[in-house]
Amino acid sequence: MFASAQHTNPSVFPFGGIQRSNGGLNFAKRANFFNVRFEGAPQFTFAEFDSSVSFWSAHFDGFVNFQFARFKSEVIFVEALFDSTAYFRFTTFDSVVYFGGLQVTHFERAYSGGAIFNDDTNFESAYFKSAARFDDVRFNGKTDFRYTRFDSLFFVRTVINDKFLLGSPEGQLFDFTRTIFLPDAQLELHELVELKIQPEKFKYIVLADTLSYFRKWDIIENLKSASFSNDKGAQFELDYIFAKSTLYQDQVDTHKRNHWSQIHKWPKWVGNTIYYLTMGLGYRPFRLIWWVLAIVLFYTLVYQVKMAERINAYIATIFNVKQRSQAKVEEKKQLRLEVLETFLNCAYFSAMIFFTFRLKGSILTFFDEGEKRIVIVEWILGFLVYLAFLTLSRSGSILQNLKDLFVG
Repeated sequence: MFASAQHTNPSVFPFGGIQRSNGGLNFAKRANFFNVRFEGAPQFTFAEFDSSVSFWSAHFDGFVNFQFARFKSEVIFVEALFDSTAYFRFTTFDSVVYFGGLQVTHFERAYSGGAIFNDDTNFESAYFKSAARFDDVRFNGKTDFRYTRFDSLFFVRTVINDKFLLGSPEGQLFDFTRTIFLPDAQLELHELVELKIQPEKFKYIVLADTLSYFRKWDIIENLKSASFSNDKGAQFELDYIFAKSTLYQDQVDTHKRNHWSQIHKWPKWVGNTIYYLTMGLGYRPFRLIWWVLAIVLFYTLVYQVKMAERINAYIATIFNVKQRSQAKVEEKKQLRLEVLETFLNCAYFSAMIFFTFRLKGSILTFFDEGEKRIVIVEWILGFLVYLAFLTLSRSGSILQNLKDLFVG
């Protein structure tokens, strides 16, 4: 039912709405414009739709203006046809919006500057014949631009706060160079796509979990050749995105990877998880620095608790402390150092053991069997970190990370 008594011809102003003091219309009840043809230039400026509204298969002959309109419930524009410009500037959508789906919504031109989409928005399969602008638009919910066709699409100062689904067999070009990504944003690729995007925004790119291993490979390879053919750094980051996306995915069987029937593959997945956390699949070998710091600090505390006095004695021996501090011998008859000095000695000893390739003979002769076991375990961990860094790093990963560290 329409929001007023104008049931016979809702395409005539006020289109079934009640006039408000600011000139806008109010639709208190569900508004249904299914298959309605709007002639001229229909105005929905400052309109308020308190309930759901459907423009399914509606036909707008001329310029249509939804500027400053507010849709408080579900909105459907599926299969709508806009022969001229559709104006959605500063329009607010508080609920789900359907501009697409299996049927095609056809826009001659669309301008949505300043619009706010607070819930999920679906532009799937929509067709923008000419320019479409989403300048200063805010997408707070999941947004679907899969299989969308357009001549040019602009996202200038657009804010993305959730998943942004992309991709089509045509590999349409999306420019996100001036787009703002909030922490929960993701560019989820479902099909081929071309991108203009800065390297620092690559962290928002993900591949859809539903894709097969080889389809993910096709999407990444297409991106590398179509969008970043001359950018080796970008290609390196795309390889990392692919490796991370296929971390637990087999090359043939992609649907049972989390099932109990795949329990025989769990050890491999555990190994992959450790590899990812420590080496970033070989693309982030400098992640090991944090593990190095954690191990050195852990053993510093172990030495502090288990063998602090022995560490102090060893440090005093190798640096000949007794000879250099004869004035303090009488005050410190048993070489009792302050707590901070003891901690620093333990930290120095831990770092020395971790980073040495060959254990000093003085260590093996100075400490007893139990103490030597603790020292040797840390030394082995340090050796394994060296080995992992040199052998598991992907080609170019060390240089790439050093470049990012010092150049940006």
